[in-house]
Amino acid sequence: MMNSSKLKKIIEQAIQGNELPFDRFVKDLFEQLKPKLLSLTQSQQETEDIFIGAMQKFWERFVVLQEKLPENSIGYIFVMCKNNWLISKRHPWNSVVLKETISEDQKFNDHNNNINDSLENLEIEWLQKRALSEALDSLSQKCKTLMQTEIDSDTKLKDLQEQLGYVNYQALVQAKYNCKKRLIKKVYEIFDQLMALKQR
Repeated sequence: MMNSSKLKKIIEQAIQGNELPFDRFVKDLFEQLKPKLLSLTQSQQETEDIFIGAMQKFWERFVVLQEKLPENSIGYIFVMCKNNWLISKRHPWNSVVLKETISEDQKFNDHNNNINDSLENLEIEWLQKRALSEALDSLSQKCKTLMQTEIDSDTKLKDLQEQLGYVNYQALVQAKYNCKKRLIKKVYEIFDQLMALKQR
């Protein structure tokens, strides 16, 4: 069982650029949570999708934004998965959507909360979209194809396994998670650069 000090070390390594321990943690945690999640979703693909969504948010909050870890991180991630599943039941088209990561996360906008002018807010939103667009362009063709499943509901992840040459579905899911992680990191980098240019 993963204790909080061990997880803190894994997060610290990820912040410093060594992501391998975090990737191993993700794989082990998925196996640990899978039975519970499957009993909730009754679907292997949905289980993987809600887990990827939760881990993407976990990465964003605790690696990118470096927030303080919750007391019980495993329980916290399970609740995130459950919430993702409940959201997907209410809005099937918006289960794990990129724009939710970019423009609707209040934490992402905290350092801009002194900006109340609506034109400024529109500009911030435009910069966020531009950052997302540029970050997507910076990805490899394979990653772009995998990310397409986030944007286009007609593109199903399982249909890409053979096309992209993955030996099994689990490898495909892991690749998509890694691509999304890189994308989020890149979005933050580009957004910060655009904000710095804007403030000159």
